[in-house]
Amino acid sequence: MRSAQRLRAGIHDAVSAAADGVQFRENVMDVLGAFVPYDGGCLAPVDPAVVVPTGFTTRGLDDPIEVLRLSIEIEYGPDPDPDSLYVLLHRPSGIRRVGEPDGDGAGHGNRRYLELVSQLGMGHELQLVFRDGGRRCWGVGELMREPGRGFTDAELAMLDDVLGDIANGFRTTLIRDASAQALMRDASARARHSEVAEGCPGPAVVVLGADDDFDSVTAAAAVWFERLGWGSPVRGRPGPAHVIARQVRRTRPTPATVRLRTLDGEWVVLRAAIFDGTGRVVMTFERARLPEIVTLVTAAYGLTPRESEVLVEVLAGRSRNEIASRLFISPYTVQDHLKNIFTKTGVNSRRSLVSRLACTEYMPRFGGELRPDGWFDESGTRTAPVEARTLG
Repeated sequence: MRSAQRLRAGIHDAVSAAADGVQFRENVMDVLGAFVPYDGGCLAPVDPAVVVPTGFTTRGLDDPIEVLRLSIEIEYGPDPDPDSLYVLLHRPSGIRRVGEPDGDGAGHGNRRYLELVSQLGMGHELQLVFRDGGRRCWGVGELMREPGRGFTDAELAMLDDVLGDIANGFRTTLIRDASAQALMRDASARARHSEVAEGCPGPAVVVLGADDDFDSVTAAAAVWFERLGWGSPVRGRPGPAHVIARQVRRTRPTPATVRLRTLDGEWVVLRAAIFDGTGRVVMTFERARLPEIVTLVTAAYGLTPRESEVLVEVLAGRSRNEIASRLFISPYTVQDHLKNIFTKTGVNSRRSLVSRLACTEYMPRFGGELRPDGWFDESGTRTAPVEARTLG
């Protein structure tokens, strides 16, 4: 019991000390290693709307790129593992143990063990999904040990007790203010990316072949890869784009829409769909419009469904009485919801709230050409973006 309490305290400290999601994952890997020692592991944030990973943090793996390739094949390939993380997401418990075969040969048919765990020289694995109180998944992970060192029932119970705390860490660090050093880094990155973007007009499009090689990458798309921290789209190197492509192939013909945040604090929408009958997947990147991120942002701030509805009405410029009429509640109830929203988002007025949520979506486009629907036309050259604050 005392160990479980100390682990929870360690997770809370990891959340408090992290300037952003990347540092949070590093901190959590340290904390988990202190209480549940492991020989190799991985944590990945996911977009809760589509539950696909958008980044990776690994420990103790000699060839993390190969691990990612194997994981992508098992989780999102044409013959997905029946015991995949995707299946675990829909089970009451968010933790599962994959172990080496016992004396009766049990486990020999487990694809994940045969093709991933044993190939890495490991004998045991824990698969983890991190869901908040609303059952939304914000991250996934795995911890592995060498043969002969299985995970105990007590360790599983201790981890199961903090899965929600880790999920909330994924959620809250998504929108956290960066430290002064990170802000300086981000300002430099924004300036550099603006210069690069101005030299790369046109659409940001990536086409992945059926073999997961990059068939085509526009210059503008390569800029987004850099800004997302995905590195350069290199042939044969797996990453988040490949995970999304596998998910699209699995759910064909349904396309995927993934909301991401760049290293310098801007929201972007990635859309992916099957390109033709050969299994090629086309992806496009574009700056997110405010309506496309409101649901993600409200979830990240921990707003209730009713508070989210009030927020949407506020962003539409409606008064307290108008909101009350539209939502069939009293003006006093609207005011109570607004107070809760202000507290959770760290502002003290409607004006500050709208500024916080909207400025990163409109100010970078200010001065650009408009489309017939009133939104900015980003298909061609536009004026240099105005410096904008980040959400947080």
